[in-house]
Amino acid sequence: MQRRALVWCLGITSVAMVGEAIGGWVTGSLMLLSDAVHMLSHSVALGVSYVAVVIANRRRTARSHYGLFRAEILASLFNAIGLFVLTAWIVYESIERLQSPVHVVGPAMVVVAIIGLLVNVLTAWILGRSGAEDLNTRSALLHMLGDMFSSAVIVVGGVVLIQTGWNWIDPVLSLAVAAVILWWAVGLLRSSCSILLERAPEGVEPDDVVDAMRVEAGVRGVHDMHIWEITSGYICLTTHIVVDDTHVSETARLLESICDLLWERFQIAHVTLQIEAAVR
Repeated sequence: MQRRALVWCLGITSVAMVGEAIGGWVTGSLMLLSDAVHMLSHSVALGVSYVAVVIANRRRTARSHYGLFRAEILASLFNAIGLFVLTAWIVYESIERLQSPVHVVGPAMVVVAIIGLLVNVLTAWILGRSGAEDLNTRSALLHMLGDMFSSAVIVVGGVVLIQTGWNWIDPVLSLAVAAVILWWAVGLLRSSCSILLERAPEGVEPDDVVDAMRVEAGVRGVHDMHIWEITSGYICLTTHIVVDDTHVSETARLLESICDLLWERFQIAHVTLQIEAAVR
């Protein structure tokens, strides 16, 4: 269901992106071109989400122990870098047009912007109906909702331009769209680099994880712990657990209990625990 929804949304968004780019070139609207760039970033995000869903269903091999989930992060990193370049171009063009105004065909621009807005509403509805249970699908849905806002701003700006003839509105609102794209790019770059550098995930405090494990009966200590993400939402943990002198069967129950605890409280999916006997 989610895979089919992502494919539909990717196709619809890509067609709308090309339409907005052509509309921006024909009407002379930098706003439409900026929104086309915004749609491009979300087309990439949808593509990354689809690839992540496909990869998640592939078998792991002896040479890819965690699968190929990092492909999503690499794609996100390149997407962020591309957005920085495109944002710089939008800012440059906006400043140029503020100094030398360009005539914009207002009515045609509004029509194209309304179509873009309707596309965003449609894709958000499709993703919402799919359930959006997967983290990547939920992320794509949030991106579409953000796109709806920028498209609505462009429609309003186009109406104001038609009523007033103020061509400077086009580059000014383009700068606003560029700011939204830049904000999205910075967040994407930060999260991608954080995962690639194997930092502890946002929202998971290592000290809280240690305290939770120490509460388990039989655990005397926790040390040499590492928490990281393979991809967004796939958290891994390795650590050494110091336990009382217990039987093997009791140790097995303890390990199962700790794994359940880590999943329920912190959504840590892959856990490797090394047991050590307490020194008397």
